[in-house]
Amino acid sequence: MWLNEGWASYSERIFLEAVYGKNKYDEDIEANHRSVLQFAHVQDGAILPVSGIDHANTYGRHVYNKGADMVHTLRGFMGDEAFFEACAAFQSTYKLKDVSTEDMLASFQQHTSLDLSGFFMQWIKKPGFAHFDLWVQDNGTNYDVHVKQTPRFNTEIYTGVNVTISAFSEDWQRYDVNVVINQKEQILEVDCPFEPVFWSFDFDDKISDAVTTEWSVLKVSGTVAMPQALMNKINFTSSTSDSALLRIEHHWAPADGTFGVPKGAVINRQRYWTVDGIWPEGTSLSSEIIYSGLVSMSVDYGYLDNDLIKITEDSLVLLFRPHAGVAWSVASDYTKNMGSLFDKRGTISISNLKRGQYALAMYDSKLANTKRIHNNKAEFSVFPNPASEELNIVFADKHDCCFLEITNIQGQVVLTEKLKGRSNEKKIDISMLAGGTYFVGVVTDNLAYDIKRIMVE
Repeated sequence: MWLNEGWASYSERIFLEAVYGKNKYDEDIEANHRSVLQFAHVQDGAILPVSGIDHANTYGRHVYNKGADMVHTLRGFMGDEAFFEACAAFQSTYKLKDVSTEDMLASFQQHTSLDLSGFFMQWIKKPGFAHFDLWVQDNGTNYDVHVKQTPRFNTEIYTGVNVTISAFSEDWQRYDVNVVINQKEQILEVDCPFEPVFWSFDFDDKISDAVTTEWSVLKVSGTVAMPQALMNKINFTSSTSDSALLRIEHHWAPADGTFGVPKGAVINRQRYWTVDGIWPEGTSLSSEIIYSGLVSMSVDYGYLDNDLIKITEDSLVLLFRPHAGVAWSVASDYTKNMGSLFDKRGTISISNLKRGQYALAMYDSKLANTKRIHNNKAEFSVFPNPASEELNIVFADKHDCCFLEITNIQGQVVLTEKLKGRSNEKKIDISMLAGGTYFVGVVTDNLAYDIKRIMVE
């Protein structure tokens, strides 16, 4: 089905590119890619491949949305000329005929010297996403570029990955090297014609691996947001008139701890960040990131750190390392803004954003177990929703809870109320709350935190 619907979905992006330009195409591709990485496995109820899935998911997100995502990757592997020639030839050959993924592989292979079997057999027929970490060492003559595969949702060693590695100089020169990745850990020797200050793996996002990215040119001072990189309130100042290039990558893959993590820390297996770019001397940056253990369809909070933050974020820390080839340590210059101890979400403010990688970790392993915790929750429902004056809380069982708390979208506790009396239903006065989105939680001594999202009018 992906040959029909995945390609049809991708054709919508080709239309956007033809009518509105490449920037619009790139924006839509990245937005779809982010949605697939964050929610496709949740919406379809399983981590699935693009081709060869069961009937129940024939019309699911993996077929349509990830299918389009993978066609974008195939275009990136082949290059535009070979890709569009292959598309035209395939349509001409198989018009009004039954066709398979193997037929497409054989047909497209005729238009490129690159071995496409790895793409079709792994990116298309296996669940999960490829993912790559990069760091560079000066060997005295040239540069050793280390590439390590740390995939999302599988243990595949991806082969035939045709990708561009880019080096940038202090004066913004760019040098590209096209390489093919075939090994779990690969060292590529690059002879760069200038002294590089910044290296990037797939700077132009031509392949849809488990990364979403944003970059921006910063001038003098100001504030930018990079939502696809999941970093907000990026403030920058400069003591010079020179512009800075900031690139942030949000990796939807396990943070690699093989070089070492602080003793007792459990590092996040869901995501981490890479911050880099061309920063003139005198550039100062700060930023904010959201952490969330919520299992919701909220773009800002859903399925980000739910395997790390199971009950409370009390022992959550931010780790840092200068590049992917060294050990992690606890970051400096950050503040954790929890609000409630039990709503499993909040923000981390980084007052001195540095080049390197950032990851979340938990010091209490009981709160960061990747196995699901089976504690019963104080299960409840709320109505009406939206609400304005009064909110009804209905519990599944009669009990005398400790207290109820309501937090705003920033994670700040705006209302706390002691719940007394053993009953199924409580009424809460919310007339003092301004209109907006809030989260309702019930905190007890013995039961894990449950949470509901409400709208106040």
